[in-house]
Amino acid sequence: MLRNLTIKSRLIFTLSFLVAFLLGMGMIGLFGMSSAIEGLKTVYHDRAIPLSQVGYIESLLLQNRLAITSALVMPTPEIIKTKTALVEKNTAEITKTWEGYITTHLTPVERKLASKFAGDHRKYVTEGLVPAVSALRANKIGEANRILVEKIRPLYAPVGESIDALVLLQVDEAKREYDQEQEHYNTVRNILLASIIIALVLAALFSLVFIRVIFRPLEEVVKIARSVAAGNLRQEIEVQSNDEIGQLMQALKEMRDSLVDTIAQVRESEARTGALVSNLIDGVVSVNEQGVIETFNPAAERIFGYPENEIIGQNIGLLFPELEQGKGQRADYFKNYLETEGSKALGVVTEVVGLRKSGATFPLDVAVVEIGDRDDRMFVVIFRDISPRKAAEEQKANLMADLESANEELKSFAYVVSHDLKAPLRAIGALADWLSTDYAEKFDDEGKEHMRLLVSRVHRMGNLIDGILQYSRVGRVREAPVAVDVGEVVQDVIDLLAPSPNVTITVEDPLPTVVVEPTRIQQIFQNLLSNAIKYMNKPESVIRITCTAEGEHWKFGVTDNGPGIESRHFERIFQLFQTLAPRDRIESTGVGLALVKKIVEMYGGHIWIESTIGEGSTFFFTLPAAIANK
Repeated sequence: MLRNLTIKSRLIFTLSFLVAFLLGMGMIGLFGMSSAIEGLKTVYHDRAIPLSQVGYIESLLLQNRLAITSALVMPTPEIIKTKTALVEKNTAEITKTWEGYITTHLTPVERKLASKFAGDHRKYVTEGLVPAVSALRANKIGEANRILVEKIRPLYAPVGESIDALVLLQVDEAKREYDQEQEHYNTVRNILLASIIIALVLAALFSLVFIRVIFRPLEEVVKIARSVAAGNLRQEIEVQSNDEIGQLMQALKEMRDSLVDTIAQVRESEARTGALVSNLIDGVVSVNEQGVIETFNPAAERIFGYPENEIIGQNIGLLFPELEQGKGQRADYFKNYLETEGSKALGVVTEVVGLRKSGATFPLDVAVVEIGDRDDRMFVVIFRDISPRKAAEEQKANLMADLESANEELKSFAYVVSHDLKAPLRAIGALADWLSTDYAEKFDDEGKEHMRLLVSRVHRMGNLIDGILQYSRVGRVREAPVAVDVGEVVQDVIDLLAPSPNVTITVEDPLPTVVVEPTRIQQIFQNLLSNAIKYMNKPESVIRITCTAEGEHWKFGVTDNGPGIESRHFERIFQLFQTLAPRDRIESTGVGLALVKKIVEMYGGHIWIESTIGEGSTFFFTLPAAIANK
């Protein structure tokens, strides 16, 4: 029956079958692809967008911490104003972003984590950020620093953990959903590939049947097609019939017209690419495998000083200083670069020295990208003038050198001042002791009191100088950190202080071993215990030492039953040279607690006081369980 049909009828029958088959497979494929696309769209809306939101919230949280910290480091009015405004802005942005996040598709686990984060963040803002901002704006730097240590840092930990957990959960859910959609997509793709293979096989079979019938009429079509493929796009193609061959000629003509349009689009794209390269701020130079420059964009002209018409055709080595001095010619820089660096250097930014047309040398960042194939290799070289950056680095190095020099001068100054002050003090003390001993009978009660005050104040001045030197050495003069048994240190300090019988010192908890400088941990307990003894106002003094583990820190406490301290003095007592009792009544330099605070903070801990008037005080301080060797 097929033999009695025309070519058109046969082709229509064949094509109808193939079209029906391909349409069926295409519909299946379109349905599968649509489903896959919708699935990927769901992954994007349900996972990618919430992930970006929690990531953005996390970055704003870190900005707030940095803003508060920087305001405390340099508490100038301008910086405080800027940083507190930034904190308020970021907090509002976090609230806005969070409101958008909780409206997205969330799993029960995510909603539980989101609820926890909302509560932790609300507490972090109300108890930490808001009071800190208020304290900074009121210029209460000490209060702001206390809030940072006691509130912001501890409260930030659960907030950071919650937001990190949300990020990880979003990533896991996105990966799971993406893998599911990817598997679905692979199934659809395999079905389509199988359908295409079947269609190709069927087409080949039908082609073998009809090839003899349509071969001769198509010879002319093949000839014209080859001519078009050779680039003869102006060749006239005449459609002389309306049969199958005529339709094929019409299709060939339309293909030729489409090819002409495509070439025009390619040329337009090349023009846009050329405009983009011409307006880049980085120099872009294309060279062949021999290093000959073929293009040179305006930025490269500005960087090297060569006009394009003068540099085209030159070797790229002209843009670099002589590699072989004294030979009167430049070495082939580009060839040496490829031979020594090889493919590992392609795409990698390398710092080199460039040579301007004027003869001046300057630093450059260079990256080489290979394009083309092995038979026609081309390279694009991208240059960036880094002279400003190098100048800034040099300035920074000079500033660091000046800072180190200033530190050395301060160190020398401290020792000189100590020696020059203590020498006359020792002379005054010796003279006062001599007068008090040899002329004791000639002094009345008032004179003896004056001499006692003179001697005590000389000793106080000497102790003050020693305290200042100890304070200045913290963080500057370092010992090698070693494992120190705090229990042994406390016992040594108690033996050194030798308290009177009415003073009872007890250690209520086992004390740990920490890696610190032995002298520093001894200074902490010596100052805290001696203060508890010195300021005692009761017949029986009871001092308790406690220690508990809190996360990655040890929390120590020194409690006494002394007179107590008013809360308004909590910040003041940790400041240098500050005392609450008159110095003539109780000898004190006002350095001890400031020294303790500096040592504790040097190791990343913090110190604070809790006190009740008439009942006593407790000094708490923390030290990391594992202190790095800084």
